[in-house]
Amino acid sequence: MNRSVACRRGAEVMGTAIRGAAGGQNAPSCASKKMTPHTESKRRRVTPATMTALVVLSLAVPAFAVEFDLTDEISGSIITSLSTGLQMRVADRDRRNYGLYNGGLSHSASTDDGNLNFDKYDVFSQISTISSEVSLKWRDFFLYARGTAFYDSIADMNNLSENGPEERPYRGQYNPKAQENARYDAEMLDYLVGYNYQLGDRYGVVKIGNQVLNWGEALFTIGGISVINPINVSKIRVPGAELRDALIPVPMISNSIDLFQGVSLEAFYQWGFEPFKLEACGSYFSFTDALCDGAEGISVLTDYGDARSYNAGTGQSTASFDVPASVGGPDLYSVNMRLQDDQPDSVNDWGVALRALVPELNNTEFQLYYMRYTSRLPSLRAVVPHDAPGTGHVSGTELVTNAPALLGGVLNGLGVDQLDGLVTTLNSLLNSPVGSSVADLVAALADPLAQPLVDALIDNGSGGVYGTYPRSAVLENLNNTVLHKYYPGGIDMVGFAFNTLEEWTGVAINFELSYKHNVPVFTSETNFVVTTYNAAGGVPIDPVTNAPITALGLPAENPGIAPIVNVPGSQTPDLTTSGPNTIYLDKRQDMWLASMRFTKLFASTDTLTSLLGASSVTALVEFGALYFDLQKDVKYASYGQFGYSGFGTSPLNVGGLTVVPTLMATDLPPYGDYGFYFPETGKAPTRWSGGVQGLIFWDYPDILTGVTLTPAIGFSSGLFGITPSPHPGFTKGVNSVNLQLKAEYLSNTSVILNYYKSWGGGGGAAGSRNPYIDRDFVGLTFNYQF
Repeated sequence: MNRSVACRRGAEVMGTAIRGAAGGQNAPSCASKKMTPHTESKRRRVTPATMTALVVLSLAVPAFAVEFDLTDEISGSIITSLSTGLQMRVADRDRRNYGLYNGGLSHSASTDDGNLNFDKYDVFSQISTISSEVSLKWRDFFLYARGTAFYDSIADMNNLSENGPEERPYRGQYNPKAQENARYDAEMLDYLVGYNYQLGDRYGVVKIGNQVLNWGEALFTIGGISVINPINVSKIRVPGAELRDALIPVPMISNSIDLFQGVSLEAFYQWGFEPFKLEACGSYFSFTDALCDGAEGISVLTDYGDARSYNAGTGQSTASFDVPASVGGPDLYSVNMRLQDDQPDSVNDWGVALRALVPELNNTEFQLYYMRYTSRLPSLRAVVPHDAPGTGHVSGTELVTNAPALLGGVLNGLGVDQLDGLVTTLNSLLNSPVGSSVADLVAALADPLAQPLVDALIDNGSGGVYGTYPRSAVLENLNNTVLHKYYPGGIDMVGFAFNTLEEWTGVAINFELSYKHNVPVFTSETNFVVTTYNAAGGVPIDPVTNAPITALGLPAENPGIAPIVNVPGSQTPDLTTSGPNTIYLDKRQDMWLASMRFTKLFASTDTLTSLLGASSVTALVEFGALYFDLQKDVKYASYGQFGYSGFGTSPLNVGGLTVVPTLMATDLPPYGDYGFYFPETGKAPTRWSGGVQGLIFWDYPDILTGVTLTPAIGFSSGLFGITPSPHPGFTKGVNSVNLQLKAEYLSNTSVILNYYKSWGGGGGAAGSRNPYIDRDFVGLTFNYQF
């Protein structure tokens, strides 16, 4: 065996970096003894983007390849990387980023577990990783395999900070499923075989197996052309991880061939599915408690399983919640439901890429793409039955029997003529004459013979449904509701990209533009939850005889009506059919994404480099912009937006008299011990959004014998608009910076120290628009590769 650094990253590393930065193809195998004509043509084709590729490679710790020869024709290489590091929180919690019922200011508790689990100066991650890759080559065939394993001692000990009320489940710890996913894992990533072939004077390569195929030109802007491989979000922040470690290989067959001089065609077919691997629930960077890795269910005002709320499907007595004295929680608007993962076993995703190198235009490479694919990010749908007795019908007879004071309050609102008419009608129905006082009328209406009259008195004025009584019928329906985490399919993507080098300034330019049809865009959490409740019969408002009910316009004696709430732009559930209603979190929209990156290398003789006393300076700046054809009347989701603008009940009429008028949620005063109220929807997602991201670093080689020192500054800033969820993008005013210092020894050992800071994005009634505003941290990582 001989040890070599001739191929510093390995074939797939170089390929990933070049493709991600410049849209090129895989580089030749590190184990290759010679370069084929096919690989030579591919290298010539990415020449305009070589600068950006080298920039990406220079940031990573170079790997040593142990090369070997099994026979005269079989050669190979092995690369192994070790890293260990820790990260510590250095910011206090911002109350806008955790739930009202957990002691914060946000109107949702579905985003705060990771925030509450770690105090300032807590070490939130101590991860050790090992990864290894093997390449083999025999004649024109090759094999590549890569695996990795990690261990996180913080997740394994599971002794986190205890914050929030005692009713929070898993207070100060991961839930069992999340801990299992967060503490350790070992997996094979890539495993593929390939063949370099020749058709006449044309060269091609075909690969089959788990692999990465990274298209497009964007390096920092996520969600454009490069959507083939999902991303392991947690790997981006794991100490020592590289960009390629975040891309999850998927099973596919891919083929690329040179059609004629300077023009190539590439295509793939993917049959196996892998989703985005999201952060473990309760981990420091988990900003959703519902779609995180290890989620058990969906929560609203409280955590899933909180004893102060009704937890559907757990055997709690629904009937007991019709008794005001039994309710000790915030209110039954907070209902938690179980979650089922519907990840597909197989897909039929495919795509085609056409590339052309034009020497006459300064070796500019143009690229065209088409892809039909399944979303790698999950969405939610609720399948809601409505077959519990009484669903969608406020029975007058039940109100008379169970809450005579409520009916008395209604009758007191009637005029003299209506009361006289009611007395006359009752006298014709009943055997004994009815007195004219309200008390007499209430007693008479309780007679079973009066039931048809009482039921006929109640309507919502438009022939629709006012709500459900008793509200336990709604809870029974919710017990049988199934929440599905699913992955929308049938998305079409068309893309255009180019890369070139502007010779006069020496600036490399990378550009891409993509159009996607049928992309899922989330509606707001409040929209989805309230519509789901409507499908079950209504919103189960707290029946306690105090301000909450009075504020809604119903008498204080309300026994527990669950009213239907009109939600702008949402589905209208049908409570008259026999089958369940299916409510979707997402709406399908069209989107455009454009990004342009400028890369400049400053030599040692340039002014900037001289001022820093460095050997070289490299700067990358990428601008990104997104457009979604959002519908004007729909409430879409973005982080921190939990508003109720436009949410209102239907009127409740008795005997033709409007007893409870239409009530808008945002007009209601605060109530309860937590001061809960329904805020306006502020700073909602916009059609246009955009921002800038970048990276600047410079080198001091041999600052000590064999030691290279590399400071780096990464930054991101939202310039305009708010990108709707779940798409990565920008929020105006949200900024972040990452300061890093890397010391590298003999090209195989390094120590990295970094500090991350985010600010801006403000707040509003519902909470902060910046999930990172209180997630500042410092990290220290040690890497060794051999």
